[in-house]
Amino acid sequence: MLIDATSNAAASSHWDEFYAGRKTGKHAPRYPSQFAAFAVNELLGIDTLIEFGCGNGRDSEFFASYGIRVLAMDASAAAIESCLANRTNPNVEYRQVSVTQARPHLAEFLGSEKDERPVAVYARFFLHAITPEEQSEFLDMLAEQLPRESLVFFEYRTVGDEAVRKEFGKHYRRFLDHPQLLESLGARGFVVEYQIENRGLAKYRNEDAMVGRCVARKA
Repeated sequence: MLIDATSNAAASSHWDEFYAGRKTGKHAPRYPSQFAAFAVNELLGIDTLIEFGCGNGRDSEFFASYGIRVLAMDASAAAIESCLANRTNPNVEYRQVSVTQARPHLAEFLGSEKDERPVAVYARFFLHAITPEEQSEFLDMLAEQLPRESLVFFEYRTVGDEAVRKEFGKHYRRFLDHPQLLESLGARGFVVEYQIENRGLAKYRNEDAMVGRCVARKA
């Protein structure tokens, strides 16, 4: 289901204005998200992470501060400009890349590690911001390109969140069926190691979103 479904061009324009501070006058916080604090404890033995939908880079910089090599991608030019202007860690590489353009970037970044060392993929509030077709292409790409034993970390709005007031207003967003997303991962050869759907996981000011979280390993 959608709120204010728009074209990809309009969605991109929304986020460019948002990260430039022109859309609402509000800005995403600079401190790491609750999900990043959760995920960093699960990265034992993994020193490379790819973030999709990095926004202003707050979580990318957080992971890099622990010595993790990070490739952070976002479709918004304004978001990447903000990331580059505020980068504090040379372990992070920022690229303006949409989900439909990501395949060669992921392959190039993984390089010789592709069939050897596991990596992590991190995507917070990303899946619900892309179309169902883009989501399918995205999951296929991860199944095909990630080394075995790699981990994926996803957090996303679920169907129970549709009626909740949003701090950052209306724009393109979907509300995912949590069990269905888990099934999609299993069908692509991922083993779900942790999953939960609840409130209290991504509270921000007056908004307490109903979100799904999952950690899955590529078998």
